[in-house]
Amino acid sequence: MLVPLPNPATPRESATEGGASTRRSPRESSATSAQGIVPDDLAGALEPRSLCYGVPTGPGWADCAFLTGPGGVTRSLARIARSHPGASPEVAASYLANWYSAAVVAPAVASYMLLQRVPDLNPARMSLRELDSGWYDRTALHGPAGTVLADTRAAAGGAHPASPPDEGADRMVGDLVALRGVLVDEILTHLSPFVRELRARVRLGYPALWGAVAAQCARAFLLTERATGDPDAGRDEADAFFERAAPTMRARPRWHEFVHRGRPYTGMRCGSCCLAHRLGDEYCTTCPFTDDIERERRMRAWIDTQGHRALAV
Repeated sequence: MLVPLPNPATPRESATEGGASTRRSPRESSATSAQGIVPDDLAGALEPRSLCYGVPTGPGWADCAFLTGPGGVTRSLARIARSHPGASPEVAASYLANWYSAAVVAPAVASYMLLQRVPDLNPARMSLRELDSGWYDRTALHGPAGTVLADTRAAAGGAHPASPPDEGADRMVGDLVALRGVLVDEILTHLSPFVRELRARVRLGYPALWGAVAAQCARAFLLTERATGDPDAGRDEADAFFERAAPTMRARPRWHEFVHRGRPYTGMRCGSCCLAHRLGDEYCTTCPFTDDIERERRMRAWIDTQGHRALAV
């Protein structure tokens, strides 16, 4: 994870996990909880991030149009620098790239995988709640309208079964390939200005910054196993997603398959480093700077700390 663990002897979880669970505030908001609007399994698959619909109010909330612009990026980097003494500008930017992109792509990928629905990711119609540490603990979609498969909407009698009746007009596409293309376009369109803003400030290249985004996308695809029980589905969809997202999303993760205590796992080797090791003694479980043997050892140790349903990401 991106924040050092209290016990240095415990293997560090992947940067894509987000970490810092003790820093998250209670999940209060005026926005509507995702549960009741989307299946409970979707909300569960998105943990530890919480998804809601509506325009939120209260401390910490900001719309993504601000967060991806100069003022928002400046504020977020300053928060990370204050909460992580000794972090270089590059480390702070890497943390921010991982944390922000995770909060955006996790609900989008989970919705696509579990509902065959891509939400509207227009930055002006999304908000995130940012903690003092710079971590985002909630994602709000201002409206539930998105893009769905035409046959799915027709089967629902003209309204998507997981959406409220006043959702407005959904966009419809004809097949899963087209829907996947919408998912890629929504993510790239939202995150491109944000990545450019970071690139202009620090000595990190586009492969490293988009590599952080790619790691969060890959993890989100694998996490859908918690709801579907099928690890291959997430991995196969991720492969198709990254093929469509190339060449923008460079340095994509590679899969690492192994069996632990009789259960198959799919881990990953990130295509770029999150730089978290610069603030601690250990590398992430998915770090590209460790070899396959060491990476698998760390992933096995991480799974043992989390229980049977843990994922190796």
